[in-house]
Amino acid sequence: MVKLRFVIVALVVEIFLITACQQQDDVSMQEFDKSFVVKQLKGRQLFTERLMLGQPFLMHCVDSNLVIYDNIADSLFTMIDLRHEDGRIWSFGRKGQGGNEFLQVFSLARMPSDSLLGIYDCFKHELVQVNLHDIKRGIEEYSLVKKDSLLSTKVYATRFNSFVGMGFYDNNMLTLTDPHGAVAYWGEYPYRDQQERSISNRLRGMAYQGTLCMNPSLDKLVYAVRSAPIFSIYSVDSVKIEETYHFAGGYPEYRPEENENEFSAPVSAHCKQAFLAAYATDSYIYLLYSGKSFADSKLEAFQGNSIYRIKWDGKPDFKFELDYPIKNFCVDDQDKIIYAIAEKGETELLRFSIDDNTTGAIKSH
Repeated sequence: MVKLRFVIVALVVEIFLITACQQQDDVSMQEFDKSFVVKQLKGRQLFTERLMLGQPFLMHCVDSNLVIYDNIADSLFTMIDLRHEDGRIWSFGRKGQGGNEFLQVFSLARMPSDSLLGIYDCFKHELVQVNLHDIKRGIEEYSLVKKDSLLSTKVYATRFNSFVGMGFYDNNMLTLTDPHGAVAYWGEYPYRDQQERSISNRLRGMAYQGTLCMNPSLDKLVYAVRSAPIFSIYSVDSVKIEETYHFAGGYPEYRPEENENEFSAPVSAHCKQAFLAAYATDSYIYLLYSGKSFADSKLEAFQGNSIYRIKWDGKPDFKFELDYPIKNFCVDDQDKIIYAIAEKGETELLRFSIDDNTTGAIKSH
């Protein structure tokens, strides 16, 4: 049996050095950038004395609660009730193979009902739901929603009682499992030309890893690539996943490697990191952009100061320039506040307020 060596950029970075990167994305990214109106946002640190974070990887806003997944903390999840000025904080979740325990979480997402958070454990291949009201009452009992048999890296529930999966499948990138368990495969990982397309889909998937997230209404998807400025927008219904918009501002240079035991596709250290994280509300898509290479900037390449806000039809809205680089973020349902993780000597939670009016905004040049 082939052993899948998952190289998820948010968790483990695998790179190799070559003399130059063939991304050729400067012109396209410049044009993309020029289409946005720029707003400067200043961050404010939250809960300085009461919030202890180790290595937080994922964030999500659910029913006015902020949930953070921290892989090395004693409790894997921190929940903050944003409706209270004092920011009431709860911790839950243990690492382990037993019931109500997690090995490696790869996605947080909404569930069809309010106050329910979907957590997908890639190593256990399980999507469970957590009732956040129960957590506040001290009840830690999680319900198994779906046991995945496709070796998916991410699984999300939809509003149609079906499930979207993303993984290194033989020929596709996405799956849609209907309420009766029937699986349909959709799409494939990006490619520059037919020559690159001849590389197996799962090997391309290793190079084009990125973020997949759904809107709160659970009927739209966005997929954004970390190793190149590429993103796609999809609609989801009960029977199909349809790509409605695609942007490709460049492609990465990588080295496919495969044998009978493992496969990987390390990306050149000279390639610029692109969309480090993505988040979706019902009104907008938010993309955190780096534009730095590991060869030039080392670990700073995996932080970004720019968030592009895009409408669901692909049209540009605003580019938010942050006063401090961040690693990950999420946005409240009203598109008023960005919550972000930053490294300032210690890991900090920052709050950026989005002003609805355009005072002080300038057109990107």
